[in-house]
Amino acid sequence: MYDVEADGLARWFENGTGVEVRMPPYRDDAWFASNTYRLPVETVRRVADEVGDGVAFICGTVGNDNEIWDLFDTVISLSLDAETLRGRLVGRRGAFGSSGPELERVLAWHAQVDADNSRYGALLVNANAPIPEVADRVLDALGIR
Repeated sequence: MYDVEADGLARWFENGTGVEVRMPPYRDDAWFASNTYRLPVETVRRVADEVGDGVAFICGTVGNDNEIWDLFDTVISLSLDAETLRGRLVGRRGAFGSSGPELERVLAWHAQVDADNSRYGALLVNANAPIPEVADRVLDALGIR
């Protein structure tokens, strides 16, 4: 399993130039309008090469889904209610989206994520349960359990 954030697969890029940038300590609307958290196509292909015929999970959300979606055999979207999402984000003290305007930004994005992801063919899996149960639901959705 790969995590786009923890494993450093996705990074922030300046929209106009495509140059990789560091996320500053303070990020306002202007910064987010000028930069996108992206998972490079080459990174997805590298992971696919590493696992060969095996199964790999790349977990996380990025801003360039339109560029990488077709590289996956299956896309699963973990669907949960806003209250559960808020609780999980706030519990990640100091991490992206855990407080203030970033939390509100994530919750606003979340309001459309199920509709957006299902429109593009993602399998929606209910993620309002404890993590082990959600993992079982993902494996069931993929038919590998």
